[in-house]
Amino acid sequence: MNKAETGAGAVFVAIGAWMLLEAIRMPYFVEGVPGPGFLPLWIALGIMVSGVVLTAKGFWPRLTAPDAESVTWPQTAGWWRVALMLGALAVSLVVLDKLGFMVTTTLFMAVVVFGLGVRSWRVLATVPPVSAVALYVIFAVWLRVPLPKGILTFFG
Repeated sequence: MNKAETGAGAVFVAIGAWMLLEAIRMPYFVEGVPGPGFLPLWIALGIMVSGVVLTAKGFWPRLTAPDAESVTWPQTAGWWRVALMLGALAVSLVVLDKLGFMVTTTLFMAVVVFGLGVRSWRVLATVPPVSAVALYVIFAVWLRVPLPKGILTFFG
């Protein structure tokens, strides 16, 4: 029995159960559309299922693939990439209102793509702005989520 996996799985089940109890207090549907309890309920169920699977793998190691390799920690370069991504996210959250969604998302995506090892200027010049425009169309136009315009206020 793997005590770490069993314990972690039990913690996930407990957290998921607590989230589920909180989620069922909120309305699941409001006026025929998913309400505030919809997403938390499904996330809680997903966490609980993950915890049950992890606990089962801890109790019965034969459920793990026989050729599964042990997980290794990343090297120093990997940790620098993680730090770069988290730093870019933190900076993005700070400047989002001032720069706006489009500029911030474009810059964030450029840092992420660069951090993942892409060094092609063609990719760095096209993927981030196209991704930002696609996200803007999905959220601001299609779903009508108000996004900060920042320095691009002339777009309406």
